[in-house]
Amino acid sequence: MGERLLVYEFMTHGTLHDHLHGELSPLSWNFRLRIAMQVAKGLEYLHRDCFPPIVHRDVKASNILLDSEWVARIADVGLLTPSNRDLDGDLESDVYNFGIVLLEILSGRKVIDNDYTPPSIVDWALPLIRKGKAAAIIDRNVALPRNVEPLLKLAEIAELALKEDRGERPVISEIVMWLEQIVKNGLTL
Repeated sequence: MGERLLVYEFMTHGTLHDHLHGELSPLSWNFRLRIAMQVAKGLEYLHRDCFPPIVHRDVKASNILLDSEWVARIADVGLLTPSNRDLDGDLESDVYNFGIVLLEILSGRKVIDNDYTPPSIVDWALPLIRKGKAAAIIDRNVALPRNVEPLLKLAEIAELALKEDRGERPVISEIVMWLEQIVKNGLTL
């Protein structure tokens, strides 16, 4: 009848934010690592495989949806292309925002939480990671694996993604490679 419709797949398991901070069940470390890798691969597709490259602009836990098979999907893509703005800076901003998501995955803590000092997850976690105390940020509400080394590596990746100097941040393809290695090696629970 000439009507236009947008059809979306129903995301059975809600958002990553709901599992980390809401009423939904907490995720195991294996799920968290796999979700981190899937999100990084989604960003890699936008940054590297699309022409022109697409910048998400709003990478955050509430924009990461989980389907019926627990596969992560990135929602609310900003569709920013080089003709709109300076592409390089925005690609690096996506990497920075992904680093924040990695801190949420690791700690289970919200991006801003006034129950903590400092309230910013970045201001709280980065000094600990840089002092070699990344274990202090690991979410204790989920059973720790026997070997926490993969989680410490995830903290190192987050720290690199959150470098203040944009030029020192890795590109998303490097992060994908590191996360694939972590997931491939797996966790022993």
